[in-house]
Amino acid sequence: MRFYTYFLAVIFLINFNFAQKQYSGQNIEEILKLPEDQINIGIASLVLAKEFYPNLNIPFFLQTFDYMADRYKFYFGKYTDPDERVRALNTYLYKTGYWNDNITFGYDDADLEVTKLDNKFINGYISTKKGSCITMPMLYVILGERLNFPIKPVRSAKHFFVRYEPEKSNKKFKQNIEATNGGGFISDKQYKDDVLIPEKAIKNGVYLRTLSKKEYIASLLLINANEYLKIRNLEKAKHYFKLAIKYDSTFSSAYMNYGMTVFGEARLLEEKLWDEQQAAIKSFELNNYSGNGQIDIPAKQTDSVEVDELLSNNIEKTLDKQLNFDDVEKRLKEMSYTPTGITDENVEQTLLSLEQQRELDEVMIQIEEKYKPEILSKIDEYEKYTGKANELGIVLEFPIEFFQKQAETIRKYKTN
Repeated sequence: MRFYTYFLAVIFLINFNFAQKQYSGQNIEEILKLPEDQINIGIASLVLAKEFYPNLNIPFFLQTFDYMADRYKFYFGKYTDPDERVRALNTYLYKTGYWNDNITFGYDDADLEVTKLDNKFINGYISTKKGSCITMPMLYVILGERLNFPIKPVRSAKHFFVRYEPEKSNKKFKQNIEATNGGGFISDKQYKDDVLIPEKAIKNGVYLRTLSKKEYIASLLLINANEYLKIRNLEKAKHYFKLAIKYDSTFSSAYMNYGMTVFGEARLLEEKLWDEQQAAIKSFELNNYSGNGQIDIPAKQTDSVEVDELLSNNIEKTLDKQLNFDDVEKRLKEMSYTPTGITDENVEQTLLSLEQQRELDEVMIQIEEKYKPEILSKIDEYEKYTGKANELGIVLEFPIEFFQKQAETIRKYKTN
């Protein structure tokens, strides 16, 4: 706490004009329209965070990044060899010492699935010193940007790491940096094997490919989109999924999440259709008729995927149930109200007369016609976008062994 009180007193004396000059209230779409070399990942990450931390003081955190970079330069700026730079940066971030006032950053191993908001955005990492596979490599990229190091973000399945890509090739230098275990090296093969990444996903550039700044921001947009899903702001979530696709056409998770969201919307529309039809039946029954007769209302079909789960804060948790959608999709496509077929012979056995039943049938069909085109349109979108995700290649579910191995790796690092 004393360290960050010191931060507050000192950072405003250092490079204050830099932060003010760079940030002037831009939103993320305005940032994405900039040329690649003018994009500041530190600013972009904070702009995304501000959507869920409305009082976030972006200039303050920008100054914090500058202060950290200046501190690194003061103690470790003499190193020019890539391997020495990476080791020095790992020391600065993860090892206690006078170079960082004995303040270090570490992995929040109590939140392996990254459910806490603070573990999704960079301000949370800076404030708590605990991070995730989202925020820990993010800080690495932000500092690399300020230090002019060729440190680039890389996307794995539901995971990020970074690469140091020196201008001069060096076969002995190990480029991958895993920020969650002290900046150690993990090979592409291990990333692929750990989460069973399909070969076509690598071939199509979905995973393990060095990302441009815009592609990295596109990846981060999914974090915000899923937070918007949590608060049922579907339009904002869908907009961000499509924006992610616009700036990275290989991003299969964006296609899948968009498809899943419109499928959820189709289900919600089906709920409305069903409710209105039931209300129409009850209205006919209550307003026009009396007696002991009864209208047979078909029981509503259910399935294993609930709308609330489809639109949950972590929509990818439902992706492994995709096979169960087949019956639902078929039902949504084929649904059509069928008149009851009341005839003169059986009209006396019903609650409604033949003429009245025909009136109800007409109302039921009108309600269906009100919703069915939009439902079918959303089902078509669902098929289009999830089909593209599967074509590109996507990891939908992690093997349990991955989490066990991740926890063990973190434990070993902490005891060293």
